[in-house]
Amino acid sequence: MSRFLDQLERISQNAPIRLGFGVSRAKRTPGMALVALVSGNHAEGCAAVASVAPDGAVLSGLGSPAGLESLKDSLPAAPWGVLCESLTSEDTKAYEEAGCDLLAFGLEGTRVSALPSDDVARVLCIEPRLSNREARAIDALPVDVLLVDMQGRSGGWTLADIAAVAGVSRRVDKYVLLHLSQPPEKEDLEAIRNVGVQGLALDIGAVSPEALQELKTNLLDMPRQRPHRRDRASAVVPSSVFPSGGHTPEPEPEPDPDDDDDLD
Repeated sequence: MSRFLDQLERISQNAPIRLGFGVSRAKRTPGMALVALVSGNHAEGCAAVASVAPDGAVLSGLGSPAGLESLKDSLPAAPWGVLCESLTSEDTKAYEEAGCDLLAFGLEGTRVSALPSDDVARVLCIEPRLSNREARAIDALPVDVLLVDMQGRSGGWTLADIAAVAGVSRRVDKYVLLHLSQPPEKEDLEAIRNVGVQGLALDIGAVSPEALQELKTNLLDMPRQRPHRRDRASAVVPSSVFPSGGHTPEPEPEPDPDDDDDLD
């Protein structure tokens, strides 16, 4: 199974922080995954990925599997993959043989026969605005993760931003990643997670390593997710065992079976 999907599963299960001697801070389960996108100057980008140590990395703009040949010695240790504008079955086989842990693709240029095996995370790139019909159709597709393009938003997160994300995450049974142009503020992270987001993807060439490292720290420091109000068990206040006087109530007499005859 994909290592990246394993990490998303741990995050979605709200895994507790591991305790004990010898457990390093880097081994903590973050509140959401951090995915580094490398869209240009791939050799330099892969080196930057190594310094940030994200939960996953995605390379775009390679053109074909042949583009990986020059990068084989610099590919990240984190689960990595490729974002493709189009995908054929031959491409998929070549990417898998090269060690891809995840493949990202769009709806239009991807053939059904080109979808990777279950050993690779299948990531579908979509826009945030989905009709109910589109959401139902996407939910039926054989993909594992949705990468939602939220690069157009800026500044602090608004209710409209959160609602747009929830409009996707609440209607599909897939892991959800957000493609962002800038890291969210620390104060916004819990609101984003609480609408069903398991990870954030940012272009490592457009965001400074310091900003990515700060985001990684903030994700690691997120408190465990509390259950939603609708998911909590209803509190039942038990009535007192004894009446206010403190005396045990007299038991009611058992009905006499012969009394039933009086009803005839």
